[in-house]
Amino acid sequence: MADANSENSLDQYGITGPVSRSGPAEGDHEATEEFIRLLKSHNLFETDKGKQRREHVLEALNRLLQQFVKRNAMKTMGIGEEDAAKVSAKLLTFGSYRLGIVAPDSDIDCLCLCPQSVTRESFFGDFYTSLRQIDNITKLHAVPDAYTPVIKLIYDGVDIDLLYASLPAATVPEEIDVLDDEILRNMNEATARSINGCRVAALILANVPNKDHFRTTLRYVKLWANRRGLYTTVMGYMGGVAWAILTARVCQLYPNYLPNQLIQKFFKVYAQWDWKYPVMLCKIKEVPNLPGYMSFKVWDPRNNATHLMPVITPAFPSMNSTHNITVTTKRILNEEFKRANELLKSHKKLPEMTKVWEKVLEHEDMFASHKHFLVIEIMAEDEHVHGKWEGWIGSRMRFLIKRVEIVPDILVRPWPEFFKYKHDEWEYASCVFFAFKCKAQEKTNSKANPLPLTKTFDMRMSIKGFKEIIHSWSEMEAYKDKIAVNIRYVKKSQLPDFVRPQYKRKARDIV
Repeated sequence: MADANSENSLDQYGITGPVSRSGPAEGDHEATEEFIRLLKSHNLFETDKGKQRREHVLEALNRLLQQFVKRNAMKTMGIGEEDAAKVSAKLLTFGSYRLGIVAPDSDIDCLCLCPQSVTRESFFGDFYTSLRQIDNITKLHAVPDAYTPVIKLIYDGVDIDLLYASLPAATVPEEIDVLDDEILRNMNEATARSINGCRVAALILANVPNKDHFRTTLRYVKLWANRRGLYTTVMGYMGGVAWAILTARVCQLYPNYLPNQLIQKFFKVYAQWDWKYPVMLCKIKEVPNLPGYMSFKVWDPRNNATHLMPVITPAFPSMNSTHNITVTTKRILNEEFKRANELLKSHKKLPEMTKVWEKVLEHEDMFASHKHFLVIEIMAEDEHVHGKWEGWIGSRMRFLIKRVEIVPDILVRPWPEFFKYKHDEWEYASCVFFAFKCKAQEKTNSKANPLPLTKTFDMRMSIKGFKEIIHSWSEMEAYKDKIAVNIRYVKKSQLPDFVRPQYKRKARDIV
């Protein structure tokens, strides 16, 4: 097989042959150099000092993990220090760090692969408690009830997400191969989801013809998704895995293109994509008829027909990385793909192309383009409890989107950001905004013929149902006197100062 970074490789990547094997045309090398300069101007590359700090943070976390599993083994297995010294875990990275696209503000996704003596309860209990004792760790909170349970923290200024998985073994071998499907035998679904983060990242890289071109293109895609308010799974948009798979698929279809060409094809491909068909990097591996595997479910278009924009992970068991997408967020994503494609398709050469790349990256200002908003306020007595409460509500946010989008004649746009702010009565507070407008207004409104929004929308039942969901939190009883949530309606002119400094905050409760 030719080098995976070879521009002229004849190897086929993906479930189909490429659309084109053509290489760069005249001017494309210069355009890609300018494209990379643009990315650097947006501070998308970590410095050498920043890389060293991340390495030190990972080393420190690994020491804490190893100390914990040894203490845990002595406690649960009744062994002495000498035997406990033989028990170890493994700290693995995935996400942007594993893909090689770290920016100065990137978090690091980690998997704590533990021996069988470490249960989920001890990881989110004892290990979490031990992390609270570390001075260099801040913003620590656990979300054990999330679809993929996680401990979130900041260590020496680096955001960290810690996932948990355990193996049916007394210790985790140093040379363990996480790509071997045997590692999944007899695992439960939640643990398999956690370990698959590492497997997916490795297989994404293995399925692109040129890793450097993939990384450069993906940096732009992620910046675009962030600036347009499209980057998060909890709000029903796409997360890092989905954006990486979408980018990798375009790299497969145009294996010899440079990043300046790939980014143009990226938006063209997905502006025209028929979402009856999933985006996949490789064939889906079926569940083997063997003990320890048959409980796994792989994505199947017949069983998952309700999935709206399927983007399938390459590792067994294949899953849909975009299962949270709703009717609303699918509409917004399609609109954004088409907007970028329209901007890019009319310009081919420098220097105009540089201006267009910047135009595509312009921030979406939802607060300027809408007049009506819901604000979901999340309050707590202390930082620790607020982190847990916000994490829980965030993990349920897609249910509010689904409830609001069925209100007749309404178009909703959730903004994927938690804004921190000072509350008069609570020590810690954050909030999320949903913008909305009338469908008829969207179709007929224009600057020349503005259509006022006179229709009244009744969202009370949608909000009531959402509150019932978030109040079902497993830790509600323990924290009920230390937390609160409020959902309010605000007009554009009443937006709080931290969103629109020129506006004065003035809102009324609707529930």
